[in-house]
Amino acid sequence: MKAWALLGVLAVASCGRTVTEDDCTRIKDNMREAWAEECKKNAPSEGAGTEKAAAVMKAEEERLANDWMTECRKELMGRRVEPKEMDCLLQAKTIAAIGKCGEP
Repeated sequence: MKAWALLGVLAVASCGRTVTEDDCTRIKDNMREAWAEECKKNAPSEGAGTEKAAAVMKAEEERLANDWMTECRKELMGRRVEPKEMDCLLQAKTIAAIGKCGEP
């Protein structure tokens, strides 16, 4: 999931509280946890591609986290967000669930 896709989740919020750097970091940390769990479930357990797959998944995790922080700082910090959307983003256990946090 692209970090910019999550911007739509928060960008439509018009009331609630203001997004802070700490909020961006906490969401990023939850995204990393969700990504790591999904990788554990889908990674090959053994074989020739195991190390390469782990390296690719780790690189994608870093890209996802860095993209999120860049976009969150640029587009969301200082804007208002609904508490229920923030709670959803912080408690979601999968990347797909994170992406659905802004849906009605």
